[in-house]
Amino acid sequence: MVAATGPFQVPAVPRRGADLAARVVQLHSGEYRNPAQLPAGRVVVVGAGNSGAQSATELAETHDVTLAVGTRQPSLPQSLAGRDLFYWLTRTLVMDVTVESRLGRRLDTKEALIGTRLPEVARRGVRLAGRLTAVDGDTVSLTGGDREQVDAVVWATGYRPDYTWLPAEAVGADGWPLHRRGVSPVPGLGVLGLPWLHTRGSALLGWVGEDASWLAEKLG
Repeated sequence: MVAATGPFQVPAVPRRGADLAARVVQLHSGEYRNPAQLPAGRVVVVGAGNSGAQSATELAETHDVTLAVGTRQPSLPQSLAGRDLFYWLTRTLVMDVTVESRLGRRLDTKEALIGTRLPEVARRGVRLAGRLTAVDGDTVSLTGGDREQVDAVVWATGYRPDYTWLPAEAVGADGWPLHRRGVSPVPGLGVLGLPWLHTRGSALLGWVGEDASWLAEKLG
């Protein structure tokens, strides 16, 4: 059996979301579709990754928006010299870097904004603020002493894995499957589509085929 359900399974919403007043509309970025889902007024988008920055930019056309930025990520252009970014990442073999290599160990913990820059987000009318630190009713606190009364919150805070359906001995204490290049310690079990399962591209459709071929041979 091969578990290929991917890494984005359960929306990760901070526990402090439970402290928001009932009148404050809350959405995870996975549920967000368009600004009409949110009431008029002040919206705080929590998390400045790709989904958070893009949602905040769209919402700024119709709402007062604050983007709560935790760790700032480096920005990469969507295209360069008329070619899509992934063309260059493929040509330079970045997508083939393995998790066990020296470069892979450095890249494993880094993500990037693709096609979006926070200064441009700010120019589109989004207020950039610090990390969300506390919630009290309809008021959120941000690093730097900022406090804002809000009408809605979009949690662009990622996902957590849910592999509870796998045998207990196949899953680590962190909730992620135990494996070596996709081969589980449980006989006959493999996993596919995880970030850095083997290379930088392992979680992407354009590269998962190589892992699948290797795993099929190993599980035979």
